[in-house]
Amino acid sequence: MADNTEKGQELLDNAFASPTIRPIPTPVPGETGGRPGRGVSSAIDQLRTELASGGMPQLNRFQVNINPPEILGEGSIALRRMMIRTHSVSLPGNTLDTIPDNNIYGPNRNIVSGVQFADAVAMKFIMDERFDIKKYFQQWQKLMYSDATWNLKYYSEYIGTIDIFVLDRNFRPTAGYRVWEAYPSTIGSVEFTMASNEFVKDFSVDFNFRYWSDIAEYGTQQPTNIHRRTRESERRRLNSPVDD
Repeated sequence: MADNTEKGQELLDNAFASPTIRPIPTPVPGETGGRPGRGVSSAIDQLRTELASGGMPQLNRFQVNINPPEILGEGSIALRRMMIRTHSVSLPGNTLDTIPDNNIYGPNRNIVSGVQFADAVAMKFIMDERFDIKKYFQQWQKLMYSDATWNLKYYSEYIGTIDIFVLDRNFRPTAGYRVWEAYPSTIGSVEFTMASNEFVKDFSVDFNFRYWSDIAEYGTQQPTNIHRRTRESERRRLNSPVDD
């Protein structure tokens, strides 16, 4: 029984001392005076050091640049107003679809069957008195259908992109994400009431999209295009004649 306990402890120690993660050192009583809680203090000190070096993003330091389809025909002034009046935004996520793998014995396992990104990016905008920003998104939605015949238009005519940047204390971008094939699918309602004389604060817009990419990795280029160009360049290099 004792041998099994020692063996189990050895396995725990080997796994705990993983070469990829440095464990927090446990003070030796003879070296530290045996003061209780010194190990906890060491963990807190390391956490403070990590937060001081890596920092934490602030919720109110972000910037959103909306790039509508060119056919919308709006200038940079309207886009800048939307950027300034963006009240909040949710970074999109992604999920891997899985299905059961029934071709094995024993406990079941799930394997990846596809990639799904979040359904929508939720944003809120500070309302302006003339409702210009709200009307802008309404005009964008009219690119998707005809209000005379209700016929739907082509997908490529109404999709745009959205760039979401995380900013540091000096308002410089530390991370950025481009949302591809985005369009305003839902414009939220605005409620008025005689019970209050406050201003209308904001309204919400949900953008459907297809996928997102990391700007720090791909810039503003589509990942599929970058990989395609890389493969094409490699193919041309291999097929090109060798200089004598």
